[in-house]
Amino acid sequence: MEALAWLLWGLALVPYTLYPAMVRVLGRRPAAQPEPLRNAPHVSIVFAAYNEEAVIEAKLQSLLAQDYPGSFDVWVGSDQSTDRTDELLADFAARDARIHWVRMSERSGKAQIINRLVAESSGAWVVGTDANIWFAPDCLSELMREAQANPRATVVGGSLFYRGLTGPSDPASPSIANEERWYMNWENFAKRVEYERTGCAMGVEGGLYAIRRDAFRPIPFGTFMEDFFLSFSAMLRGEHVAWSLSARGSEDVSHDPRREFRRKVRIAHGNWQNVGRFAVSMLRLRPAVLVVFLGHKLLRWLTPLLVLGGILAAAVPGEPWSDAGQWAWTLFASLSAYTLLVYSGTLRVLDRIPGLRTLHHLLLMNLALGLGFVRYLRGGTNGIWEPTPRTP
Repeated sequence: MEALAWLLWGLALVPYTLYPAMVRVLGRRPAAQPEPLRNAPHVSIVFAAYNEEAVIEAKLQSLLAQDYPGSFDVWVGSDQSTDRTDELLADFAARDARIHWVRMSERSGKAQIINRLVAESSGAWVVGTDANIWFAPDCLSELMREAQANPRATVVGGSLFYRGLTGPSDPASPSIANEERWYMNWENFAKRVEYERTGCAMGVEGGLYAIRRDAFRPIPFGTFMEDFFLSFSAMLRGEHVAWSLSARGSEDVSHDPRREFRRKVRIAHGNWQNVGRFAVSMLRLRPAVLVVFLGHKLLRWLTPLLVLGGILAAAVPGEPWSDAGQWAWTLFASLSAYTLLVYSGTLRVLDRIPGLRTLHHLLLMNLALGLGFVRYLRGGTNGIWEPTPRTP
């Protein structure tokens, strides 16, 4: 069983070693710049809102300030908000005919709201976003410029960056802003390289993406990660998923590791929903896209299960393990136990030591992936969410 353990641990390390190295090598060539935008299509921007009074005004202002040369409108679905969200939406709609909003008759969840808004809007392209994402003034133009550059692309992802990084600077502070910023920057770079080499960025950000209307498919009830559902569906049809580093939006950064951990568990749950949904059809992907999916997504989502599988392999009777195998088992078992201590808060004082906070963040990300898998196996979700507290 030692050979099996080595195989599982080797696969667990691929998304953190071999795949990033491959992306770095392939990403050395400068990205080509798309041509100026011509014949800008009508765009409908859609998003769901639940108790977003802290950010909804700034959100709408960032959308209305777009310098897009074509026409666009904004559609918002209030998911039974109980604060001043509806009042603020009504005020904006009264002052600007481009704003449309509906109040759902019951809590519905993001996926069902998007389905309704897409059905009621008329843009040739639909731009999906979230209430806490501010668009740069040229964001729509850059999304459509990328779409124009590749007619085979039916989905275009934009790049998110964190704002609000002037939070706690004390090394003992629990803020994970810098770790989250590093991860987001890496994702932006990796997806651009993937798109340049294969025609498909592996997933888009739910807070900033565009999809051609004829490529939109109704999102199944209870779906958490509608962005991956839509982009992966396009990949399975042989369509391209483009990525733009120039279409920029900013997201309020999380300084609370507990809330961010719960969000990552929810995201992991949504990822496994999509794996279960597309498991039978994954082999229809083009070979290069399949390799990217395995290296960037699936093996990373599987990492906690692969590590745990290698640890449990030692419990199966068989030949004694080699010294190297025993050393590796001790390492992975110790890291697993250490992760649980970090999660419990017992080792928070160690965040004062340079570099350990980053290690803790990485370990907790993998624990969240494992818990998301457990939540997926338990089943039963309606896709209704509670937003994390917003930073205006």
